[in-house]
Amino acid sequence: MPWLIYALGATVLGLISAVMTTYWGPGAAGSGVAELVGYLNGVNYPDFISLPTFVTKVVGVTLAVAGKLCVGKEGPLAHIGGIIGAFTLYLPGMDHFRNDDQKRIYVAAGASAGVAVAFGAPIGGALFCYELSKPNTFWKFMMIWKVFLTTSVATFTLASWSGIMAGQYDNWSGASVKFGRISGDQAVDVPGLMLAAIVLGLIGGALGAGFICINFRVNGRRKNICKSKASKVIEAMAFCFVTASVFFWMPALFQGGAEACLSRAIPQLHNADTYCKSGHLQKDPVPVLSKELCNDLCLNFPPVGSC
Repeated sequence: MPWLIYALGATVLGLISAVMTTYWGPGAAGSGVAELVGYLNGVNYPDFISLPTFVTKVVGVTLAVAGKLCVGKEGPLAHIGGIIGAFTLYLPGMDHFRNDDQKRIYVAAGASAGVAVAFGAPIGGALFCYELSKPNTFWKFMMIWKVFLTTSVATFTLASWSGIMAGQYDNWSGASVKFGRISGDQAVDVPGLMLAAIVLGLIGGALGAGFICINFRVNGRRKNICKSKASKVIEAMAFCFVTASVFFWMPALFQGGAEACLSRAIPQLHNADTYCKSGHLQKDPVPVLSKELCNDLCLNFPPVGSC
């Protein structure tokens, strides 16, 4: 049964990441941003910077996302960048910088690089570092341009390698700097956009406040239930199974299948003479969509069939 295979596959990925985090690298638990704030403000968080934490963070977040857990990569990338920043102090010739003050500077720079590549925003990464560490005595204003150089190089490196991997050496991917896309002949309703942004901000703030309130209550009860390490692993597996099942069945309940999937994608393509109909790849004289792209577009509609 396709659904069961899909859900069990996600559960296995969640099992691996949960076991690694619970039994080997407990310092990798959570997004890492809160721990990063504490560390930069003088709190020596246990196992925040260590090789098991680094490996668990990289492998765990990859498997957790692949296992359909609703988690993001932005916080973990900040943590991973901070660990790499600390690791650089142990390279040959870096003995002079192996003190608490300099270590926090390198951790802050590494975390900023992680945020910059996650959002494609070098300036945002530098400001992230400033917001996290400006109350500290180690922060100096001259750090801002050094951190900005770090984030710029990190973003450029990611964009370059993404282009090389895609075979597009002169065309950066979406991992590069993101400024948005507005065509020259597209009319922009500035007052309308400002009003929409304000309304969305109010709605988002209200929903965020409600989510935080619910999250506090749920976590308070969760502490009384998940007390053992095994229960935490079982909890992660259950979430993976449920979310994978939801991702599998929800499109089939609310859409007509693969045709509805591609009916939204085709208007955005030029001369789209290749489309996915009833779960099968149909080719007309000038194919535009490759079989792989068709599979990607129809991925959320497996009950209809495979392209």
